[in-house]
Amino acid sequence: MSESPEFTLSKSRFEAFSDGVFAIAITLLVLEVHLPALHAPPISGAEQLRALLQIWPQYLVYFASFATIGIMWLNHHALFRYIERITHGIVLTNLLLLALISFLPFPTEVLARFGLTPMAMVYYGVTLSAIALGYFLVHRQVLAAQPSVDQSLKLWNIVGLTLYPVATIVGYFVPVVGIVLVGLLAVFYMMPQNIRGAVVRP
Repeated sequence: MSESPEFTLSKSRFEAFSDGVFAIAITLLVLEVHLPALHAPPISGAEQLRALLQIWPQYLVYFASFATIGIMWLNHHALFRYIERITHGIVLTNLLLLALISFLPFPTEVLARFGLTPMAMVYYGVTLSAIALGYFLVHRQVLAAQPSVDQSLKLWNIVGLTLYPVATIVGYFVPVVGIVLVGLLAVFYMMPQNIRGAVVRP
């Protein structure tokens, strides 16, 4: 009996499904921005402005999460730009990454509801650290499918795996600083040279 051929998935279907999950996850984030409980509706413009400014931590968390998912999607697209062979390992690790991405709106809501508290920040940071690990696993599977490509770790691989846990630890002691570090990581991955660094050329 001959061996069954290795499982592969068409790139178009793979990318369409991935893009759909990214789009849904990033859209759900805005639903986690809530006005504080008010005893009575604010009447004056000043009262309305005060109520909107009072939820500034929610804006901060929303933009941090939005930037994280947006940059993750951009680097995901760069990673698969020249890849045509989607193996079983790539599919499985990509599903893990998408599961973590689609889960991110929940820890975002935890921060929005509880505020920038140490435990809420740790919960959020652990999720981001898991997402960074998920992306790393996808990247390693892509390299495994392209044995002729340089297999060494790049700087942008190591940064996410180390600094997201660092931001989580810092956020336990100073939550605002933890969120700022998350935002800075998004800026780091937004830099053109780092997006180009995600590209794997067969």
